[in-house]
Amino acid sequence: MELSKKIFGKDLHQIFHDDLKEYFSVPREETALLEFKSGEIKINSVFKEICAFLNTAGGIIVVGSPKEKKVSKKGMKVNRVCQGELVPSGFRDKKWISSLIAANIVPSPKGIDIQEINTEEGNYFVIEVPQSKNPPHQFLTDGRYYIRMEQEARPAPHGIVEALFYKKEKAQLKADITIHRPENGAETFNRVEVDIKNTSQFPTDHVSFLIQLFNIEELQADGTPFEATISEHDNSVEMKGVSNDVLVDDRSLKIRFKIMNKLQPFFVSVLVWNKEAGMYKNYSIFDPANFQYIDTYKTGDIKEKTSNDFLALLKEYTDNLD
Repeated sequence: MELSKKIFGKDLHQIFHDDLKEYFSVPREETALLEFKSGEIKINSVFKEICAFLNTAGGIIVVGSPKEKKVSKKGMKVNRVCQGELVPSGFRDKKWISSLIAANIVPSPKGIDIQEINTEEGNYFVIEVPQSKNPPHQFLTDGRYYIRMEQEARPAPHGIVEALFYKKEKAQLKADITIHRPENGAETFNRVEVDIKNTSQFPTDHVSFLIQLFNIEELQADGTPFEATISEHDNSVEMKGVSNDVLVDDRSLKIRFKIMNKLQPFFVSVLVWNKEAGMYKNYSIFDPANFQYIDTYKTGDIKEKTSNDFLALLKEYTDNLD
């Protein structure tokens, strides 16, 4: 559901035909997390995309999008966009799709959610694919493992397949960030939730974290159930600590705090690590005035981004506000 909110601004099962029409009323480009398929495609091409999203960072597949068009940008670069009339599919229903996914992808994926939209013209499907906790996944028809590289599914090189198998053998830390809307009309305040999880079946403990926020006024801890310290630096506020709780299955570290923003974009950096799992990074630039993410990066994304990349982008946005 998190991906649907990020892309469409609403939960997956609240997306309907009018939402798709409105979404494609302007030019839309595919991304590392978003794939468009017109209704004329065959089901096998959907399986490749599902494998790629499972093996990478997850994503959304829209079946029934407009046909793809090529447009020139600034007279040189040619981009592929979808805009205009939707093209419904002839796929039977979401149960049919789910059964074929289970029969054509191994190991059988978990957590895939499908919104089915029925109209007189045909059916539309919005498929939300999570990042797999049990990679790599193989498409049985051609025997290949796929990964998502920028805007398409591509066969995974041997080294990446090997690395995905290795992920099964040790703890895997992950940190999710949720930024909530202001409460009681206080536009300069946001409540932030950071949930640190271990996505493997191997227990782990002694997890350290460092949370830094740039271009905010203040950070206030909100009932964090373990020792953490807050300090201010020249251009940032940070919270850090260590938890000895064992992380496995559904157990997570829940870090809660409130921030006072400047009604300007701010940068959130979350680093979590221990000796077994190494380090996991989650970077986000968030615009509180429009309540939307400007850019994000998580460990495992195909395109590597550093904190310096985000700081440079933040400076660009804040300079433009001056």
